[in-house]
Amino acid sequence: MSIIAPDSPCRFTPKGEYKKPAFIKFDPEDDGALLDEIFWEDPLTFTPRRCRNGYVEHWGLYPCDEDKITEVPIIRIQTRKFTTQFIYDDKTKILPELQFVNALIDKKINELAQVDLGDLRRRDYTLYVAVSFLEHPTDPTAHRYWRRIRVSGGLPLAVFADKVLTPVWGWVRNLHAHTFHDMKDGAMFGPKDCNSIDIMHHMDNAGYAYIPEESYCIAHILREPGDVMFYHYDFGDNWFLDIKLEDIAPVESSTGAVVVLGGRGGRLPDGDRVGTWDWQQYLKKADESTLESDDYDGKMYAVAKLFCTTNYNDLEPPRNPLTYSFDYFDLAECRAEVRAALDSKASLPYASKKFITPIGEGSLEKLLELNQVSSRLGINFKNLKKGTAVVQTMTGPDGEQFIEEGIVTTRRDNPANTACARCGSPHGLKACGRCGQRFYCGKTCQTNHWKETHKLDCKTKKH
Repeated sequence: MSIIAPDSPCRFTPKGEYKKPAFIKFDPEDDGALLDEIFWEDPLTFTPRRCRNGYVEHWGLYPCDEDKITEVPIIRIQTRKFTTQFIYDDKTKILPELQFVNALIDKKINELAQVDLGDLRRRDYTLYVAVSFLEHPTDPTAHRYWRRIRVSGGLPLAVFADKVLTPVWGWVRNLHAHTFHDMKDGAMFGPKDCNSIDIMHHMDNAGYAYIPEESYCIAHILREPGDVMFYHYDFGDNWFLDIKLEDIAPVESSTGAVVVLGGRGGRLPDGDRVGTWDWQQYLKKADESTLESDDYDGKMYAVAKLFCTTNYNDLEPPRNPLTYSFDYFDLAECRAEVRAALDSKASLPYASKKFITPIGEGSLEKLLELNQVSSRLGINFKNLKKGTAVVQTMTGPDGEQFIEEGIVTTRRDNPANTACARCGSPHGLKACGRCGQRFYCGKTCQTNHWKETHKLDCKTKKH
């Protein structure tokens, strides 16, 4: 293999061919090592890699295994990231991978600008949301965990993620990053200005970059029954959802309200290194634990692990773990979770709202002084807007020191990226005239919400 000539635009491809890429440009210090061959192509004409069912995920950049499941080459990507991190600064010098994806982003945005959604924004969608890759214990054709939801096609993606998908699965709001994928071309949408830990550490493993979701609604991705979009939550532990459009209601019968229609399976564990693949293994071992086999370890361990995760650790564990059902679905509880999310401000994408971190003995004062707790949680103080603050409190259960940190805000939601505080409709929203902190689709919802809860927390606006 020849040595790369100084300032040459050519590099050796993974197949050993020395040639100039069709689109990207290398810095002279970047030898192109470990860069996937797909980046030598033209992003405007390349053929994205297709996975299961012919779908496209993560811009179609990553290869698939023999079962047509996207297989992200994490070690190769992270090694290349390590070797190039001081070459490209993302301002004057842009990483070749990002050059490629940025071109895909521009192309998709231009395509979306030409799309005529007609009345889809005003029509109700019935969506079937299933956890990908979790095997059903008895029926290989069925999903073990699923939800069926009715929402408006005009519901903004940001609101759909924060106030619908997160609560229906029992996850902690705004704890992790997420992306929506248009399965037709792999285009990705995600939260603008997100500084979560998984964005900082795992974005290269999750598609490199995405289109800000705040400007788009569900109908921009799902427009015909049968259309599917992919949802990736928590880039470290990795949860995957397939969201299929089952039905589109006529405008005349559409209300825009968010309604959970049914489901199977409890809330999914959030954090503590448990994602789709890990939970599948826990469930498999639990399913193999039976009274007949006199082997309880798998079930006991899975239940113990579940109740240690972020969204379970404030719940009372079952007295008898062997009788616990991972598949039980409580419709009333699920609807209550969604109502609570709707009746609140939108999550802040630039930091976790709440996180609890163990602090070593004697180190609390120093960490607070240096703001190292906040930096470890991904909170960027430069991004904090007026009316927003970081709150830190100390707790000490059983003699251990903990710091509880959260983001609080007095700022109201952006009307373009919220929903009716009572029903979840995104249409015709007007703010409460007294506090300006809640939005309503009409007088009926505002009146009912006032009687139910809002009169308890509504405060006069400060002028």
